[in-house]
Amino acid sequence: MARPEDHRRARYQNKRRWPRFVAHLPVQCAVLEPGQPDSRQVVGTTLNVGAGGIALLLGETLPLGIPIVITLCRDEPIRGHVVWTDRRMMTFLKTAVPHGVAFENPVDASWVQKWISQGRKRAHVRAPVLLDVEFSPAGTVAHGTCFNLGQGGMFIATEHPSPPGTEVTLRFALPTVAAPRSVRARVAWISGQDTEAGAVTGMGMQFLDLNAMDAAVIGTFVDRLRLDASAPEASRRLGSARGSRRARR
Repeated sequence: MARPEDHRRARYQNKRRWPRFVAHLPVQCAVLEPGQPDSRQVVGTTLNVGAGGIALLLGETLPLGIPIVITLCRDEPIRGHVVWTDRRMMTFLKTAVPHGVAFENPVDASWVQKWISQGRKRAHVRAPVLLDVEFSPAGTVAHGTCFNLGQGGMFIATEHPSPPGTEVTLRFALPTVAAPRSVRARVAWISGQDTEAGAVTGMGMQFLDLNAMDAAVIGTFVDRLRLDASAPEASRRLGSARGSRRARR
């Protein structure tokens, strides 16, 4: 049985005048609650963007119709209001709630192009991390260590990388999620061959079926990892751990 919010979302999407484009970007929201003199700040991640509005993930459910001021990519704040919400869902890192926000006035097309460009660049950004990964090439089970992670994929250090083009299932757990995740991926490239003296033996993986919700949350997680890794002590610990694992190989 369809829920009321499903009908509201469908009605709004049927009326949409401006196309939407997939882009996973951090967004700052100032929520203007009735009767409150000051706005309340909420951070989230976009799912798609357009001249007339955006869809985004937030950690809480905002009331329908509530005024909201959106700031994206350091552009000028954009006034809008919540037009639909969806059910709370479990993503890689936490539960999050999809929202639809309609702008009071459409933004210039150049802003949308910039958001799309920033989203594409962000999809290729990787952050240093150490995670145990299980993968299954050709029906067997193997293990490796993820050295970096991004929305588009990861690098796995392993003594026996699969040939480029091989599709495998990756199983790994992020630090804040108890249950491991399974993601289909393709081997994009391998390293540590005879011509690459001193290189870590492993393979670069491209995610194949990461849904938009998980991609958005991974982007936020990667941003946090990159910020943490910029600290001198964190960088030293990560480098030491990598050297130790390389020595064991």
